[in-house]
Amino acid sequence: MSSSVMKIESSSPQIDRWIVRSKELNLPYHLDISVPTKPAPPTGYPVIYVLDGNAFFQTIQEQVRLQSKRSDKTGVHPSIVVSIGYPGDTDFNLPRRFYDFTAPSESEVPPKPNGEKWPESGGAHQFLHFIETELKPFVLENYKVDEHKQTLFGHSLGGLFVLEVLFTKPQSFQGYIASSPSIWWNQCDVLTREAQFPSLISSKIRLFLTVGSLELDHMVKDATLLSERLQSLTHDTFQMSFHNAEFENHLSVVAATLSRALRFVGNDEAPIY
Repeated sequence: MSSSVMKIESSSPQIDRWIVRSKELNLPYHLDISVPTKPAPPTGYPVIYVLDGNAFFQTIQEQVRLQSKRSDKTGVHPSIVVSIGYPGDTDFNLPRRFYDFTAPSESEVPPKPNGEKWPESGGAHQFLHFIETELKPFVLENYKVDEHKQTLFGHSLGGLFVLEVLFTKPQSFQGYIASSPSIWWNQCDVLTREAQFPSLISSKIRLFLTVGSLELDHMVKDATLLSERLQSLTHDTFQMSFHNAEFENHLSVVAATLSRALRFVGNDEAPIY
């Protein structure tokens, strides 16, 4: 079975809308894809893949569109932005994102603090397989993409997925933006894969990690400790930047740090903050 793809009407001439049904899970993903108005460079445009696209695509797309008009001043280059979203108008599709963004567990995931069960989880490997074998080839076939300048953005559980990919298949992307990652999930299970990460790096990778100072204490602590460990790595081709955004909460941190993140992951000459 091959991927099922359908183009749908868009309200903007600069944004293409697609529905892609994955062949493995047989589930639909809604894609919004914005393309710069400037001609593509010979190598193609950089591309930014946005998780939870229903919630974050417009914010990221607008920042890229506006700031890339003066790349010489902003450090943000004209880029294709790909929103990976779900059917419907809900900002966060809880059942789908819990499944897609969390890794499989060998034991039962501990319940919520109130004793209730979480939504079904453990589909991160299948979701990454969809991105790598279906979504990326589709984008490459239909748009002028620089395969050596691809970034993955995720916030909260999406940030957790960003770290999962970074720690297990780091060459999948060259830029990673992990915003307020839910490192706490399943008793910090993602950190059990952190140790293998340095041995998997074989080309240039940049990670921008951020958290808001007004977030829950464990969110701030987990991100801070992870940043300290990763910043201590001595690896020629890995660079990271960490930003604890003062006076920002779990949602406001995205807009507050986005310019900094885009500038860092998209520009090899960008300073490390």
